[in-house]
Amino acid sequence: MPTYRQSSFLRRALEGLKAQHLKDWELIIIDDGSDDDTRQVLAPYLAEPRIRYHRLERNRGLGNALNLATGMARGQYIAYLPSDDVYYPEHLERLVALLDARPDVYLAYGGVRWSARPESSDQIGRGMYWTLDKQEPTLQGAVPANAEAEALSRVRGNPEDNNLLALVQVMHRRTLEAEHRWTPREEQVSDRLEPDFWWGLLSRGATFAYAGAISCERVLHTENRRDLILNVFHGGLSRYREHYGIAQGEALNWQPSRGFPVDERATYGRWRQQRPPPARKGLKILLVGELGFNAERLVAFEEQGHRLYGMWSRAEIWDTASTTAYGNIENIPADSRWRERVREIQPDIIYALLNWQALPLIDTVLDANLGIPMAFHFKEAPFFCFQRGLWPTLMRVLARSDGQILINEESLEWYQYATDGMLKPENVLFLDGDLVKREWMTEEWSPKLSEKDGQLHTVCTGRPLGLDPRESPQAAEFVMSVLQAGIHVHLYGGALFQNAPPEMLAQLKASGLVHLHPPVGVADWVRVLSQYDAAWCHIFTSRNGGDLRRADWIDFNLPARLGTYASAGLPWILRDNSHSRVALDTLARRLDVGIFANNGQELAQQLRDRARLQQLTRNMRQARSAFCFDDQLPRLMEFFQRLIERRRSR
Repeated sequence: MPTYRQSSFLRRALEGLKAQHLKDWELIIIDDGSDDDTRQVLAPYLAEPRIRYHRLERNRGLGNALNLATGMARGQYIAYLPSDDVYYPEHLERLVALLDARPDVYLAYGGVRWSARPESSDQIGRGMYWTLDKQEPTLQGAVPANAEAEALSRVRGNPEDNNLLALVQVMHRRTLEAEHRWTPREEQVSDRLEPDFWWGLLSRGATFAYAGAISCERVLHTENRRDLILNVFHGGLSRYREHYGIAQGEALNWQPSRGFPVDERATYGRWRQQRPPPARKGLKILLVGELGFNAERLVAFEEQGHRLYGMWSRAEIWDTASTTAYGNIENIPADSRWRERVREIQPDIIYALLNWQALPLIDTVLDANLGIPMAFHFKEAPFFCFQRGLWPTLMRVLARSDGQILINEESLEWYQYATDGMLKPENVLFLDGDLVKREWMTEEWSPKLSEKDGQLHTVCTGRPLGLDPRESPQAAEFVMSVLQAGIHVHLYGGALFQNAPPEMLAQLKASGLVHLHPPVGVADWVRVLSQYDAAWCHIFTSRNGGDLRRADWIDFNLPARLGTYASAGLPWILRDNSHSRVALDTLARRLDVGIFANNGQELAQQLRDRARLQQLTRNMRQARSAFCFDDQLPRLMEFFQRLIERRRSR
């Protein structure tokens, strides 16, 4: 039983074990550094001689816990009972009986019930399979004899499928133990931990067999390990680091089957050193909130001699709000002692940022009246504040912070309309929140694909907003016009087209113009992406008609991918919204890096104007410093100094 921060589940799991018809078992509990009341909950059970308990001082990851428990086990067979799952009384008895009766079978598995029954065929299609008797949902159920390898290969290639086998449903022999172990966290963090282990057994000649009935239950919740890795709203690398207490500077090889993989040791190795001595005039900067994309930009503060401290809000999938593998940020838990700790540090300024999720924590820090100037950097988004009931909180933070950092002039104008001129322009700095670190703006330019084959090649990284034919009839029409014009669309990390209607999907595939690629790492932005002619920004039709009172958030948002495209010297593809006011259009026209088109024919015509396209590419390469945090940092530090001096003078 591996367990971590799951004390509320423990009694249910242990009572299920005690109720087993089979009595010849031992339980080895590996407490993977829990900081809750796990030990207290377990105490009454530890008098049972069949139960052994071992606690690690810090969390080392599921793979390590399973390997440790396996090494301690004395039984003939190994079974697994994650502390949030449940055995039914006949579970162990059934699996032992199968293994005893069939020496040719290495691994036996029972059917497993989910904690929730699927309500629709759509849910079943997402991986909630049914057993042969059609009574209960199961992760896997029975498959034809010796077909587990085929089923597992499908699961390994599709993150939308659930694991072929959950830990709780499995029992296996030990003869392959010496040559096949669980992948430890030091090697890799992945939602494929279990499928990879089963696959390793199969590749070594193991045979699997189904025990014929549902005999256990897997409980789904938001702090389930797989959910923490993959969940769109409550998971991701930062959330994983936060939940498992990964230390500052500890690097992970993060390889989710969906999302943004990164080997932090390789990517951030250059910044994993001790803090340099602070410059004589370096500031102490307390970061409050979360960091959005490209969080490694903060290393630039340290490179200029400033010291960083962090107090984080809850991490979300694409936010950084936890320890990092790089830099030397000293983290302050947002617990009952945070005020005392901040007073000990005596920071020169509080840099509060970046998105709506951080607002409650920022508001709490302002309420403490610490006497420290605060620069409030807000990117996304006032409209989310309406929806989440945070508009009053946003108004308090805007009114009480010493200075405000907004992404562009359009956003300031919108706020002035919305607040009757609350903000003082002299206290406002314009700076995007997702600028990139200089090191990613390399000179590794690649030859253009279009120069090799004479065709037009465009690229989109991340979510292809406005290009997904499922969004609307207009989006579908636009995409089809692009393909009809013979324009290649290369997608990195986006799920475009995969769930399009079958007839449209067939047409898209038949075009030979849609290419799906895995996400591209930051260190490879220039080398990989510079081979394309232009890059897709958000494609939308503005409705404000020139009046920002009518604007939507997309009218003045600057997508985080702009820094990626700028690094690779790529002109931006935009819909022509000259009838309205759109911040991205204004920026593109000012830098002269935009290609404005309302259909594929218009776009193809502009992409074929090679002289103009080359000029746009040169303009984008020359404008890279506008998207480089290192180059913009002096402006930010001047702003901080003004706020500090103003507070001191008062």
